[in-house]
Amino acid sequence: MSGEWRVAAVGDAIVGTRISQYDHPGDSRFAALSALVRDADVASVNLETSLFDLGSFRGWPAAERGGSYLLGPPAVADDLAAMGFDLFARANNHAGDWGIEGLIATSAVLDARGLSHSGVGMNLSQAARPTYIDAPQGRVAMVSFTTTFPTSSKAAAQRSDIVGRPGCNGITVERQLRLPPDTFSLLTGVLDSHGDPQLFKKAGLPLTEGDEPGVVESLKASDVERVLGEIEKAAAFADLVLVNGHTHEPANHVTEPPPWLEDLARRCIEAGAQAFLGHGPHQLRGMEIHLDRPIFYSLGNFVFHREVQDPQPAEQYEVFGLDPSGAAPHHYLAARDASRHLLSMTGPVYYESVVAMLTFRDGRFLGVSLHPIELAREAAPGSRGTPRLAPVEHGEEILARLAGLSKAYGLDMTVEEGIGHWQAE
Repeated sequence: MSGEWRVAAVGDAIVGTRISQYDHPGDSRFAALSALVRDADVASVNLETSLFDLGSFRGWPAAERGGSYLLGPPAVADDLAAMGFDLFARANNHAGDWGIEGLIATSAVLDARGLSHSGVGMNLSQAARPTYIDAPQGRVAMVSFTTTFPTSSKAAAQRSDIVGRPGCNGITVERQLRLPPDTFSLLTGVLDSHGDPQLFKKAGLPLTEGDEPGVVESLKASDVERVLGEIEKAAAFADLVLVNGHTHEPANHVTEPPPWLEDLARRCIEAGAQAFLGHGPHQLRGMEIHLDRPIFYSLGNFVFHREVQDPQPAEQYEVFGLDPSGAAPHHYLAARDASRHLLSMTGPVYYESVVAMLTFRDGRFLGVSLHPIELAREAAPGSRGTPRLAPVEHGEEILARLAGLSKAYGLDMTVEEGIGHWQAE
């Protein structure tokens, strides 16, 4: 790498409506946010929604979805590009909400606009590939993967005798339910008498015997090696390699990443990534410096349009016990937010985040400035979830929370006039 790079990085963009209408001097905090992103040499965002015109769409909702069915109009891509985003991560649990047809339609929207995206493809090799951008300073590569996805959304490998399956670049989290000997014997006996001793295995949670009860998690080795191999390849062909990793585990309300994610993020850096940009749980998690390079375990939400998903497929109403033949989208939204379901994310932490502005020079990470954003939690539903730079006082509260989450990794940041800073020594 030669020269200096400024990289803007944000988390999840769940964009259900246009946002370009806010980009004017009268909405100074949105306009300032857009100017900040545009000032970067490259800008990365996780596109956690499908983009197509439902009226002309020739597909249908998938039987499995990433929690809910997310959709925005194609012009959302124009709005994000106008803000300065030119790298779109696509590997996430919502990539297949509208089936393979929706995934392909979204790719067509981005391709028609010349926007670089990675993390999905017509087979596993295509989904795993980096995307590249050529800039005056050199070449940037981005690899995108997810550890959270419906089984049917994961891309499959191509063979000489059969085509691969379109989908996302998934790393499978393998789980086992560990039970003490007495409980293990009792439950396996019940399953034997039921006639299906493999019932838990079919459900994705095979039983194992051990001293301490719990769920034991590990990553599928071949998936990890595929992702690391693509990072190594990208490092051979690009001057700057960014990795976007999408992880909801263990749950959205948990701020501590699972140990296997910490290990994976560090291995991505060791394989050649200049930065690991995590997202998924819809709120901030901590920041770490590993081998003098940054790891963000979650950058939280950038856009969070939860209230404008209209219409909703029948299955989504049934999640909250509503009759899909008579309920309307606003009934669904009220039932969802009144519940204690995992989809009920109404707290302030889901509407606060940061834009990370990373600086690199001659291959070395120099530091990051962290610009707090707020997503209009108190606005009317039609406007809620749209980001703006946070006022200084609120911004310092957001940064204090991020600093607290990063203490576990030995990272100390400074705050000046509502902006966080970390500089390399």
